[in-house]
Amino acid sequence: MLILKDLKLKMHLTLSDYIVDLTQNSIEAGSSVVIVDLIERADDGDGTVKVYISDNGAGMDEVALARVRDPFFTGGGKHEKRKVGLGVAFLAQFIAQCGGKWDISSEKGVGTSLFFEYDGKNPDAPPFGNLASAVVCCMGLPGEFELKFTRARGDESYTVTRSEAVEVFGDINDAEALITLREYIRASEKELTEKGSR
Repeated sequence: MLILKDLKLKMHLTLSDYIVDLTQNSIEAGSSVVIVDLIERADDGDGTVKVYISDNGAGMDEVALARVRDPFFTGGGKHEKRKVGLGVAFLAQFIAQCGGKWDISSEKGVGTSLFFEYDGKNPDAPPFGNLASAVVCCMGLPGEFELKFTRARGDESYTVTRSEAVEVFGDINDAEALITLREYIRASEKELTEKGSR
């Protein structure tokens, strides 16, 4: 168990790390649409953070869904270069440490939905990390898919979609386009944080 704990420290230091890992799972499952919602309550001192990730990928049957918490189980053939699927197992561990809750539902051939919630002010809660870079990383993953990322804080929010990013910035695998997209998300995040703090 010590090995897994050490590995977690290297792989999942921030909330952004979890979002990238779990979104990549959705894309590798053959999804054509992935929706990520990150909601942070900022009113009345409530630091609740909620994340919803849903996709229309391959989905899982009841047996696979029951085993998804096992870090040494991964859907056959989904990961070409890694034989273990640690994302959900690490998520369950961090949620337990923060006294939060999480749930996953899936249907074979339909898709998967994942939800987790925790108190962002809990001392064991991970920092948000570099959210702009995380979203850009997800948008730049290989494949043909739509990704819709919505970030809300209090009553304020912004949304970025992969199709709009391609339309505005061009090839999002181009270095200049990636930098411009990242700066756009950083500006949106800064504005959101400043408005949500008023």
